[in-house]
Amino acid sequence: MSEKIKATDLFELKSVTQVSNINGQIFAVLNRVDEKNNEYYSDIISINENNEIIKWTDGGKNTSPIAVGNYLVYVHNGDLMRMPLNGGGSEKLTTDQKISKIVSGKDNQTVFYQGTNSKVPAKFKTSQFPDTRHVRRFDNRHDGIGWVDDEADNLIYRFNVKLNQGNQVYSSKYDLSLQDGDAKHNHLMVVKPTNPTLKTKSDHTEAVYEIDLTKDTEVNVTKDIPDGIFSFATYAPNNEEIVIAGNDYQIPNATVNALYSYKVSEDKLVKLSEEESEVFGSVTGDFIQNPGKHFVWKDNGTAVFTTTWHGHSQVWQKDGDSLTKIYEGHCHIVDLTVIGDQIFLDVSTPEVPSQLVELVDQQLVVKYDPNENFSTQHEYADVTPFSTPSKDGKATVEGWVLKYTGSSNHLPVILYVHGGPQANYGETFFHEFQALASRGYAIVYVNPRGSTSYGQDFEAAVIGHYGDEDYDDVLSGLDAALTQFADLDNQNTFIAGGSYGGFMSGWAVGHTDRFNAAVIQRPVSDWHSLYGTSDIGVRFIRTELGMDLFDEGGLEYYWDRSPLKYAPNVKTPTRIQHGEWDMRCPVNQSEALFTAIKQTGTDVDYIRYPQSFHGFSRNGLPSLRIKRFKDIYEWFDKYLK
Repeated sequence: MSEKIKATDLFELKSVTQVSNINGQIFAVLNRVDEKNNEYYSDIISINENNEIIKWTDGGKNTSPIAVGNYLVYVHNGDLMRMPLNGGGSEKLTTDQKISKIVSGKDNQTVFYQGTNSKVPAKFKTSQFPDTRHVRRFDNRHDGIGWVDDEADNLIYRFNVKLNQGNQVYSSKYDLSLQDGDAKHNHLMVVKPTNPTLKTKSDHTEAVYEIDLTKDTEVNVTKDIPDGIFSFATYAPNNEEIVIAGNDYQIPNATVNALYSYKVSEDKLVKLSEEESEVFGSVTGDFIQNPGKHFVWKDNGTAVFTTTWHGHSQVWQKDGDSLTKIYEGHCHIVDLTVIGDQIFLDVSTPEVPSQLVELVDQQLVVKYDPNENFSTQHEYADVTPFSTPSKDGKATVEGWVLKYTGSSNHLPVILYVHGGPQANYGETFFHEFQALASRGYAIVYVNPRGSTSYGQDFEAAVIGHYGDEDYDDVLSGLDAALTQFADLDNQNTFIAGGSYGGFMSGWAVGHTDRFNAAVIQRPVSDWHSLYGTSDIGVRFIRTELGMDLFDEGGLEYYWDRSPLKYAPNVKTPTRIQHGEWDMRCPVNQSEALFTAIKQTGTDVDYIRYPQSFHGFSRNGLPSLRIKRFKDIYEWFDKYLK
């Protein structure tokens, strides 16, 4: 009899990502979670025409495989490595460079890579003789990283792999993201703010710059969209076109990403995509590690790329300035590559953790499944989509029910709310949901207004309306699931969610007593205090709530939209979970909520997870991820009727 999925299967399951074409052969990164060392590891593999797997590395964190001449070049534990493709051992090319990004110079001998010379230790690292931190910048911390080092430089190096020689070619004291390189013409492509030296506020812009290293000049390729937020740029093989992904920031935080083309000779930026599907996009999950690229050139002017629509992925082809959808399926495409006319995808579905597949005649043909043996011995919970009209009749709310069918006629229900709110649930593997289902629960998860992948109006609908239509959509989704699925028990309902989902869970228990219990994770509970303490506080909150704290009526409005205001109403037994290093929603958000609920006499407790940033449920210490999961189901088990 097949086993159900349990929490510790996190250490058995593997994901394949960063698929790439290296000299006509498929290379990829195989990711795993190591229980003994409490670490995440990744190795580089290749798959030949006979579907045979060759492992090129063994141990540590190995990512970003690219071909440079006759060498395989990759990043190992933050340093640059090379290995002959025709056989031989690996060689370390750099030491302590803290490499965050590597791109090919496209001349068969050069790579460009980005690193940093920061000397500030990780947040909360202890020392017998600690130094002070001197904060000068408006933006002075980043969740998942720690404090920003005012003295540090973001550095880009040019490295000749064949000669084993490198030198620093670019430096910035401000945020910088290396995108592409052209070694022949000594050019770089980077994304960076247009005015990073602002003293009294954040510069929200993320512009694409082409840097001529020979002339020491820079050109803002996206200057025609001065407020734009761009996250991706790549040269065409002939360097005559640059394709860019991002948006014009027309609706702050909630503008659907589009695809743009910049013709170098014309100095002209053209928007290519007019569809509502989100270019590249993502699907909320907790399993995939080290995702790769969403755009790959086939030849000059022709490329394939992914979009996200209604919680699943599409593949589009770019031919010149025209776009054609060539595939749409109930899956999450993590990344992709091409070899000649063949298209290969790394995919995940709610019932298939990870596979490398080939797209053949609108069908996905499995090339490699890292969990094939595991899956033959285990049973995944079933996932069924559903939909319902919104309460106000202005939208359709889509969602999924995940459960082991036939295990019971009265399954207790956990309503899970995603973060963001500009994110989305969808057709991807969610380990936590599968493990909760094995405990006898049905998981209901929906995309309320504010979610991505449903078009511009849907995504922007939450702006200035937190706790209104989005709250109605979440509850409407739950009610629809209880009506449409006969084996769900409406006498045993629970609610959980993190970040924005934590806000919504806190908001819900302050406005209804219908839930048996709640687990509120890393929440927003008080917009007023978050304004100055979150790493994205001011710029995020003033746009999401549609008003600045210091506008007339701002303080009152922020308080009206805060779950903390309604905490005295809470009668639902509540467990609160928070990472102690969280800089996105700092721990004061949970401290205040716990204190307020505790005074009501309602059963409430609060669990702090050390050495954990905001996203630790997806990429935190594995042992704490397992502990967090246990803390969730033990609380809900306690309140089963």
